[in-house]
Amino acid sequence: MSASEKLGGYATGFGELKADQIAANVTDDYKLLDKDGKSYGKGDLPDYIAELTKLGDKMIITDVVVEGSTAWCKWELGDIVGAGLITFGDDGVSHEQLFYT
Repeated sequence: MSASEKLGGYATGFGELKADQIAANVTDDYKLLDKDGKSYGKGDLPDYIAELTKLGDKMIITDVVVEGSTAWCKWELGDIVGAGLITFGDDGVSHEQLFYT
């Protein structure tokens, strides 16, 4: 699977709030850095997504910009609007930093 397919699968997983789909498209050393300064790994995704589903049943992802191995997107979940800075490659997404209010 190509890097762009891994990124697309990752985005679809977040859009549908499906931890297994997200996990299938990340590296083993994946890190999600939340706004609160907490870091989540691949194994933390089921609990993390379970918390997100309390805010809504779908994440809307728009304004995606990809340059090389970096992507930037806007997302909305319930009343929360944020952005993500994502690093990815042929092995999958390795890092995402979240920003939101």
